[in-house]
Amino acid sequence: MTRHAPARHDSPAIDDAPPGGPTMRQRRRSMLASAVGNGLEWFDWNVAVVFSGALSAALFDPADPTSALLSLFALLGVGFLFRPLGGVLSGWLADRFGRRTVMVATMLTMSAASLSIALLPTFEQAGVLASVLLLVARLAQGLAHGAESTAGYAYIAEIAPRRRRGLWSSTLAMGVLVGSILASAMGFGLTSALGADAVAAWAWRIPFAVGAVLAIVALVLRVAMIESDVLRTAQAEGEVGPDASAPPSAEDRRDAVRAGVKVFGFVALISIAFYTWLTSASTLATAQHGMDPAAAFASSLVAQLVCVAVMPLLGALSDRVGRRPIALLFTVGFAVLTAPLTLLISDAPWTLLVAQSLALVLVAGGNGIYSALLSEQFRTRHRARGIGIANSLSVAIFGGTALYVNLWLSSIGASWLFIVYVSLVAVAASIAVWRMRETRGIDLRA
Repeated sequence: MTRHAPARHDSPAIDDAPPGGPTMRQRRRSMLASAVGNGLEWFDWNVAVVFSGALSAALFDPADPTSALLSLFALLGVGFLFRPLGGVLSGWLADRFGRRTVMVATMLTMSAASLSIALLPTFEQAGVLASVLLLVARLAQGLAHGAESTAGYAYIAEIAPRRRRGLWSSTLAMGVLVGSILASAMGFGLTSALGADAVAAWAWRIPFAVGAVLAIVALVLRVAMIESDVLRTAQAEGEVGPDASAPPSAEDRRDAVRAGVKVFGFVALISIAFYTWLTSASTLATAQHGMDPAAAFASSLVAQLVCVAVMPLLGALSDRVGRRPIALLFTVGFAVLTAPLTLLISDAPWTLLVAQSLALVLVAGGNGIYSALLSEQFRTRHRARGIGIANSLSVAIFGGTALYVNLWLSSIGASWLFIVYVSLVAVAASIAVWRMRETRGIDLRA
């Protein structure tokens, strides 16, 4: 099948629910199940960052706190290496057996890994084995996380009405934010209620145990999800799956590779911004600027709530003005504002609140349209695998190293280099977005 350029669909007559497919009620329920499950996966994934100080003290040699924290961030970065494997494997499985099947499996894997972390022995009890067991659990989480990202991003875009794809995609991103907010809120709540000493001694296990239990709820919701009708149509027509009639043409593969390169560049900035400004801002403010931990958690929580409120607005706006303008708001914004926002932060909590809120408004622009933008770059036969490879590799390389590089440069007195690094990535991401076609409203079945 010859690759053709995506057509623009600006007419108000666009079908919001194609006849013969799932009902709008079924689609909404599946959207909710997808967002809730994704949020819980991100809760499990980000809790390790929020409680990084306690984890490094409990599971690594506490004699040198900075070295222990660097070791933990390095280990967390290694977990990202399994994301590409999860993405590639998930892409193949999602095309053959369905997006829903993969999303149920990822929920089971993430829950088991989270429970295992809650039960880990400490460094005092088991020595280096404690760190090794954390690594094993984190690798399992990385595998599940890469698989979830691949299947989930394609799924939410494929079940969404074309005229509301940006808005529906924002719900998945909101789930990510809510999961991160729950992680930060639990960090703030446990630190405030029990004190830092109790959290470091034993209470760091609580959020991992809670995440494992809540995953059961998400699993029940996901079992009842519909399968993507876009995928079913492509399978019936022999475009994907075990009964695919013919391999893709050379031109088709080249188009997929070009799309993957652009997605890789866009995701690079998303990854750095997400892990720097959303999941670890309070931790970095505490470690680098001496901010009070409870105040840092509270400021970060408010900033994340601002992001959640703005995200659906920008997702819906992209359905009216297009994906590229919103994506460029995010990339160009970070190219211009990374330095002033980073340098604003001091030991005063209000500085984190202002800087993080402004940064996360920009992040809302990128994350709010994430699923729609990525899914619209690929044909159905390449969508899951294309997203899986480009997204997971970029997250592994840039997201997986962001915390370590940031903390290491700070430790040697070269924090300004991280600002330069992020700004350059933002420029590259802006070029990648500028070279993308406008894809608002295209038919994903085409």
